[in-house]
Amino acid sequence: MQSMTGVGKAVCENESWKVSTLIKSVNSRGLDIFIKSNYNLSPIEMSIRKLIRDFIARGTVSVQIDITPKKAETPVDIGKILLNAEMIKIIAKELGLKLMDDTIFQIAWKHSERTMEELSPQLEDCLYASLQSALNDLIRSRKEEGQHLKEDMEVRIRRIESFLESIERQKEEVLNLIKNRVIEKAKELGLPDTHHTVLSEITFILSRIDVDEEITRIKSHLQKIKSLLNSEGEVGRKLDFVLQEMHREINTLGNKLPEFSQVVVEIKSEIDRLKQQVANVE
Repeated sequence: MQSMTGVGKAVCENESWKVSTLIKSVNSRGLDIFIKSNYNLSPIEMSIRKLIRDFIARGTVSVQIDITPKKAETPVDIGKILLNAEMIKIIAKELGLKLMDDTIFQIAWKHSERTMEELSPQLEDCLYASLQSALNDLIRSRKEEGQHLKEDMEVRIRRIESFLESIERQKEEVLNLIKNRVIEKAKELGLPDTHHTVLSEITFILSRIDVDEEITRIKSHLQKIKSLLNSEGEVGRKLDFVLQEMHREINTLGNKLPEFSQVVVEIKSEIDRLKQQVANVE
C-alpha cells in the first residue's frame, strides 16, 4: 500500500550533461502531472508522462527537471549571423538607410539564434535515467508514508473491534432490560408475562432491535480493510467504499439500540479518522 504523498529526487551526469530531477506528489482523486524545466522538453513530454504513469496511478505529481550542459554551446549559428549581417547591409543600402554596426549586429543575432527541435541522444539518456531514479525514490517515499498510514489505521481497526466486543458483551443485558420493561408495562395493564399479546410484543420488539447482522457485516468489512491494507496497487477507492458501507451499518445499529449511543459515537469517530487517512492512500 502506498500513500499519495512523497518526494523523490535524483541526479544523472554524463560527459555532456547534468540532469537534476525533483518529483513531489500529493493526494488527488485522479492522476494530474505537472512538468517544469529550464529546457524545452516538448519533443519528449508525452514519453515523460507515460513513464510517470507507469509508476503512479493516483496523485497530483509535480516534476521539476533542471538541465545543465557541461560543454559550452554557441547560442547562435555563426555562419547564419554573418549572412544575416551582409543581407541587412545590402537592404539598408538599397533603402538609403544608415545603420550603426551594433544595430546591424543585434538584428543579425536575433535572427540567428538556434532552435532546439530535438534533444541529443546523450541528453535524452541522461534525462530518462535521472527521471527513473527519481521515480524509484518517490515510490520508496510513498511506500514509507503508506506504512505509517497502515500502522495508524490498524490501531483504529483494533479500537473498533474492541468497541464491537463491548456491544456483544452487553447486548444480552440490554435486551433483557427492554424485555423486562415490556413485562412491567403488561403488568400495569393486568396482563401476565405469559399472555400471547405480551409474548408477541416482546418477540416483535426484540426482532426489530436485533443487531447481530449489523455486527457480522461490520466485522466482515473490517476483515476486508485488513486485506486491502496488505495489498499492492490502487486500494484507496476500495477502502473508501468499504468505510462508507461500515458507516451505514453502524448508523443502523445505533438506531436499533440507542442504549449504545456512546459506543456508536466512538466507532463513528474512528471511521471518520480512517476516512481521513484513506484520502491519502493511492
